[in-house]
Amino acid sequence: MKQLVAFTLLTAIVLTGCTDKKNTGTKKIIPNAMGEIGKVALLVDDVTYAATMLDIDSVYKRHLEGMPGVEPYYKIVRCRPSEFKKYFKHNYNLCIVYQKEFEHKLAPALGEELIKLMQEKQANGESVFVLKDVFAKPQEVTVILSSSVDDLKSKLKANSKRLFELAQKTERKTSITQIIKGSKDDDVFYNRMMENYGYGVRTPSNFRLSVSGPDFNGIKRTYSDDRALGLYIYEEPFEGEYQFTSAYIIERRNEVLKKYIHGPDRADSVPTYMSTDTKNVELFKRSTSINGLKAVELRGWWEMKNDFFGGPFVSYTIYCPKQKKVVTIENNVFAPGKKKQHLLRQLELASSTFEEKNEN
Repeated sequence: MKQLVAFTLLTAIVLTGCTDKKNTGTKKIIPNAMGEIGKVALLVDDVTYAATMLDIDSVYKRHLEGMPGVEPYYKIVRCRPSEFKKYFKHNYNLCIVYQKEFEHKLAPALGEELIKLMQEKQANGESVFVLKDVFAKPQEVTVILSSSVDDLKSKLKANSKRLFELAQKTERKTSITQIIKGSKDDDVFYNRMMENYGYGVRTPSNFRLSVSGPDFNGIKRTYSDDRALGLYIYEEPFEGEYQFTSAYIIERRNEVLKKYIHGPDRADSVPTYMSTDTKNVELFKRSTSINGLKAVELRGWWEMKNDFFGGPFVSYTIYCPKQKKVVTIENNVFAPGKKKQHLLRQLELASSTFEEKNEN
């Protein structure tokens, strides 16, 4: 009898924990977010989109730097309010365009509570705000508030940089789960780097160890259709700020890659090795940070010397104060005749997991 009472009480507690306090019957279960790297899902009505499509494109579809051709940074996947289900609703990187005049079109898709929140934000003079884990998890939803087409055009122009950076930040925080699987404890490359060098980067799915040595380590992924991705790490002692200049980074890059990354053997025994094309493709440089560590991002085009192929690269030169080192992560893509934005983004996201070992 005591066992029966105990079981009944336990069952009641469990059921109570699953019940929503707002009398909705059961606790709301948030589904897992989905989506694709390099894409922004956009919820907007037809009239607004037709009038502001070019303005929206200027925010998200800006050209990817360091490329010889034109390739957009993000692809926009547009969703009408009537289509706001599953893939769109649960997208990692979602942007909602709210225009007061067409609020009635969004209301059935978003619900009264969200519409009321947007009204309040707009009344307080806000133009852009972010919602977290509303329809799925992990998810960040950027909301753009406007009262008319002209107002929206103005808001998109004034907030262009912020909106683009929000999309980047959201992708790093949410889409990372698409390429990094499993725990740190099971990540062989990450743990070996941490143990031997005091820093590490997570291994993306389907990547394999490609090179291991005292001063150069790397992982790669090879596809079946002549596509390949490579991530390599090397270091040197920190000596001064000159190590973060474009000229020095390229000089150091060419020196290391010539030593370790070679192309196919030629019949005439002429050596082939990776280098940087600084003549045909303009380099792009910016200051950034990775997990709070000072870094310089460099984008451009790698080429195989004494051969006829190449591809885009993005590198991160990072200052590690605990180690008193400058660590460089090289990311190279080989995908002739194919779009490269999505492939580069995988490497960027993997690089964003870089961290320095905590010293106790």
